[in-house]
Amino acid sequence: MDKDKKRILLVAPHNAFRESLARRLSQEADLEVAWQAGSVADTRDIHLDGIDVAVIDPVLPDGDGMVLIREVSVANPSALALVLSHRLDQALYNQALGAGAVDVLPTDTPVEDFIDAIRRTGNGG
Repeated sequence: MDKDKKRILLVAPHNAFRESLARRLSQEADLEVAWQAGSVADTRDIHLDGIDVAVIDPVLPDGDGMVLIREVSVANPSALALVLSHRLDQALYNQALGAGAVDVLPTDTPVEDFIDAIRRTGNGG
């Protein structure tokens, strides 16, 4: 494990989106997509204590991504979470922050801005 890299958990239900985002993030020298999951159940099979940043879609096929944010926080208090969603409104934003996320970004965020958000999050905000 390279301690200079931010280790990312990427949780999104759409395989093509998640895999292409993971490939792009992995091109960055300081980022590593260490785990990917497409559902709540898949995420629960992952050992969460090595995560620096969790990127979680709130709408998953088998449950609520907000629950995962809380679970990541309990399993690894030093891990920080970003919500990446196609739906943005004040209720989602409030719910995400209430669950422990540090930011909420739309899925159409330019990839360079998204990378910057991960870096800021991985550095403590």
